[in-house]
Amino acid sequence: MRIILTFLLALLPLGPAWAQPALSQANPETVPPVRQPEIALSDRPVGAETWTRVFGQTWVRNVERPTLYPVRPKNGRNTGKAVIVVPGGGYQFVSIGSEGFDVAERIAAQGHTAFVLKYRPKPTPPAPGAFMAEMAKAFSGLGKGELPDHPPAVDDLAAAIDRVRADARDYGIDPREIGVIGFSAGSRTAIRLIEQRPQAASLDHVALIYPPMTQTITGGPRPDLFLAIAADDPLFVQGGLKLADGWLKQSRAVEFHLYSAGSHGFGMRPQGTTSDLWIDQYLAWLALQ
Repeated sequence: MRIILTFLLALLPLGPAWAQPALSQANPETVPPVRQPEIALSDRPVGAETWTRVFGQTWVRNVERPTLYPVRPKNGRNTGKAVIVVPGGGYQFVSIGSEGFDVAERIAAQGHTAFVLKYRPKPTPPAPGAFMAEMAKAFSGLGKGELPDHPPAVDDLAAAIDRVRADARDYGIDPREIGVIGFSAGSRTAIRLIEQRPQAASLDHVALIYPPMTQTITGGPRPDLFLAIAADDPLFVQGGLKLADGWLKQSRAVEFHLYSAGSHGFGMRPQGTTSDLWIDQYLAWLALQ
């Protein structure tokens, strides 16, 4: 996330001078949870879950009970297609606003049913200051190594797919037309699901938005793929075309958008670059699946 990373760079000893003003603007604020219909994916207690606003974005962290939030089709339309939205957050939090509800609303406006997945990230310190310090440490190596696996998120995505398929009739969904869109760590989760879980075999389509490009995906099915990333994203600088090339060797059903700028984590936040067009291009692609 460009603004977030600017702040994180300000916390680092070698942070650029232009990043310093963002430090004084950091004021994580605890906010009430979003209140809308939800589907619990386990009987675990809510626990210490915290909803936070940082730089105008909504995050949720310390999730103990994974949950799906259905967003039904708008304008009286229902295409029968469903998309499970898996936000990013480096497994430190779930970016449930820009990479969750905002995306789901656009998908639903086209007549599809969206489900935002609030999965279990890693535990973080309850105190805002300690949390932001841990964020700085976690994101300082973006594009310099591999994001460690986080099996609970993969478990939660697998459970979400099972639940959406089981409830397909209730939502007017064709169980053959269920897909996933993942952002950053959410993309990593989708990649691991494809490699490791039988649920992936029945997915009709997958979208990976600024995923780790070093991943070649060993084994697993190859659903139709929409891939979008910016050339100035550290994850693209690190991995180049490796993921896209590996997928193309297994399947030609690939839509690949490489934007000249947009950095990492643009989500639904306007950047003033062509990466702002990704959601329209994704929805056009989705309509043809």
